[in-house]
Amino acid sequence: MKKLAVFTIIVLIFGTVSPSLVNHAYAQNDPSILLRIAIQADKQIVNQLDRVYGDQIPNNLQILYDKGHGAVESLDESLLDDIEKAKQDFLLAMNSFMQISRIISQSSEQVVVVSVSQKSISNELDRLEKYIKTLESISKRHNDIAQSKDEFTKAYSLIKEIRKQITISQNTSQNINELKSLVNSIKNEIRNSIAEKQSIVIRDFFEKLLVQIDQKLIEAKDVGRDQNEITKADELILEIRELLSKNQINSAKTVYSELKIVLKNIGILIRIT
Repeated sequence: MKKLAVFTIIVLIFGTVSPSLVNHAYAQNDPSILLRIAIQADKQIVNQLDRVYGDQIPNNLQILYDKGHGAVESLDESLLDDIEKAKQDFLLAMNSFMQISRIISQSSEQVVVVSVSQKSISNELDRLEKYIKTLESISKRHNDIAQSKDEFTKAYSLIKEIRKQITISQNTSQNINELKSLVNSIKNEIRNSIAEKQSIVIRDFFEKLLVQIDQKLIEAKDVGRDQNEITKADELILEIRELLSKNQINSAKTVYSELKIVLKNIGILIRIT
């Protein structure tokens, strides 16, 4: 039994069986060890095939098993009177079983890789769906839902389709890329819409403020304030209005800072109401 265990370990380490290893078994003065090893390997492969495939064994593996099992049966006979034939039967059986084991192992590794990939895609899809819901919420708060409704409908439809593809292990890259592109489009639409609304609010605020300043400048003229400073203020107001018409808000703010200094020199105090 110890010889059997040692020989089995040698077979497993080398991954295949060579004639020299078979000769080693014969050197133990117990040729039947080959049959015991082959029968044990046969049982292990049967269990492995049943565990992995059940009654749906792939044709290539079935052919290999039949070849190996036939060699085991032949070995049982050749051990009696044909040593060289017994060696060849044993080699054929063991190498057939080794091939089956390697194929099953490689298939299992591929399944693991696919599963990891699918998990990664699923996680990315969850993140995109969460982001889309956030964008939808922002859109609703800014009354833009009607504008983006079609895009959101298409996005959710793509998510549903991608989840279906993941379930049946289909390639999802095209739909994932389309979904990402759509998300970016929705994001930019909302950002531009919000920026435009903010610009309108700022322009309205500035216009009301400038109307107040115009009135204050008229009053300053009537009481004889510095005409040069008043003229400079009028020019700055025109420049601010021109910048606002071009939606150059930041530049308008910069010019307004200059206007405040001029107004202070004139003695005009503007209170924002």
